Amino acid sequence: MRWLMIALAVLAAFIITLIVGPMILGDKGYVLISLGNKGIEMTVISFSLFLIIGVVGAYALLRLIMWALSLFTGSHKWFGALGERKRKRAFYDGLHAMAAGDFETAKKALSKTTNGDFEGVNYLASAQIAFANNDFDKARYFLEQASEFPNATLAATVMHARIDMVDGKHEAALAKLDELDDKSHENRQVVQLKAQILAALGQWQTLQNNLGSWRKALSKEDYTAWSQRIAKGKFAEIASKQGAVELKTYWDNLPRKLRHDDAYRAAYIQQLLDQGMHADAQQLLVDWQKRGLNSALFPLFTQLNIPDSSPSLRLLESWIKQDEDNVALYSTLGQVAFNSGDDVLAEKALLKATKMKARKEDLLLLSAISERNQDTATALQLYKEGQQTANK
Repeated sequence: MRWLMIALAVLAAFIITLIVGPMILGDKGYVLISLGNKGIEMTVISFSLFLIIGVVGAYALLRLIMWALSLFTGSHKWFGALGERKRKRAFYDGLHAMAAGDFETAKKALSKTTNGDFEGVNYLASAQIAFANNDFDKARYFLEQASEFPNATLAATVMHARIDMVDGKHEAALAKLDELDDKSHENRQVVQLKAQILAALGQWQTLQNNLGSWRKALSKEDYTAWSQRIAKGKFAEIASKQGAVELKTYWDNLPRKLRHDDAYRAAYIQQLLDQGMHADAQQLLVDWQKRGLNSALFPLFTQLNIPDSSPSLRLLESWIKQDEDNVALYSTLGQVAFNSGDDVLAEKALLKATKMKARKEDLLLLSAISERNQDTATALQLYKEGQQTANK
């Protein structure tokens, strides 16, 4: 359109020159067109008007011809645009239905999007629906299609690995994650999945070797949790295969840094308790908390079950003197005393805890103490209160 405007402007200037020139000279001028034996004579003004009409007519005819040709040569583009709009509508309808939980409608809608360019998102959604319907083979098929799109490769691989894990194919899941590029290996979801797979396979040493390099991808809480799981897994494996003596030897030979790690300490004490070595566990619980209560070790006190729990009781009582309104301290003191057979101290501590806050575990322990003392009526009442407290 721009070139037409320029051409008309040049033509207009030319015509104005033809008209104005003769007028200035006092002569209208004429134009003679000879066609064989015939001649056409006209004034300059008439010729100019004829020329303008001719140019405009030629342009209109050209546009008409191009439009006619587009009906034949460009019809596929028109139909293609219509088909693309339908696929986009089906894509959005499918996502809306999937979000609403209508997987059947979503499945039908997304099946109409296979020829569209959605960067693999349509295949990811279809795979999610197939997975929800426990059709793992179809889910894998859609994920393979999605992985052909660079922007969808990571998501498709992660989904594929999760499906393999659910299907019990942990080695296959790990192999798929290992095929990702170096940047993707730093992805938080990839790291979490790898850790879960290695834990499921019992490859604790491999998990421990990788945990340091995964620290940036994990939150502080996740890193601590995985450290504790690794420790528990390794300690349990050693204890089950080689016994408690070898477990203690393994602990003594660990690097100092690990032996001072709260997660490793908690896992080690837990394994001692599982092996029935409650005296050893108590000694470590007391020694490692002389400087103050440790949140990772403190909950393990309630598992102690030995006649002489005086070291633990003295430590707990010293903490209570510093924090007399701490319900957890009274409750733990009562639990340790109860397990060691000191019902008087246990009842005193638990009544104090219950007075501050009624909790199911404390009321049930008080019920058990009353039952030991053959006070069945009180035991039954406390038991009912405990059950009602749990339902609140």
